[in-house]
Amino acid sequence: MLATQIAAPQAAPTIQVDTRRAYQLATLAHYSQQQQEAALHLFDAGQRMLDTGGGGTCGRLLLGIYNGDRFPFDLTDLRRLDDRLHDAAMTVLYMDSRSTYVEIHVLLDAILAVPSGKSTGNTLELWAHRMVLKGRCKKECLPDLKARAA
Repeated sequence: MLATQIAAPQAAPTIQVDTRRAYQLATLAHYSQQQQEAALHLFDAGQRMLDTGGGGTCGRLLLGIYNGDRFPFDLTDLRRLDDRLHDAAMTVLYMDSRSTYVEIHVLLDAILAVPSGKSTGNTLELWAHRMVLKGRCKKECLPDLKARAA
């Protein structure tokens, strides 16, 4: 009779779960597609056109939502926005005042799938410095912010 070899049971494959991405996906579940798109639209406008009236307004609005004590926002600046950006601003303002689950930079990190060690909060801080806003970070903090910006 032939001896039968029984293979030792193999360990189940290890599945590495990216806990940051899992948290980001859980965060996104608290926001509608419209809210996510509005926040991203404002962020994109700030990224692309920070030195224009509309882009600067989007940047200052997001900074005001991010930290209103340091970066107060003049509501009359909303008049500078085109219809699409204005609608996005109203959606984000309503979202932030009524159904905030996380801070705006955490939501943007989730939407953009920003990796660990980076943050849109650092990007917003860089915008404040670039726009020479009162309350901006000190110049010596810039290299660290640039390294950690999303």
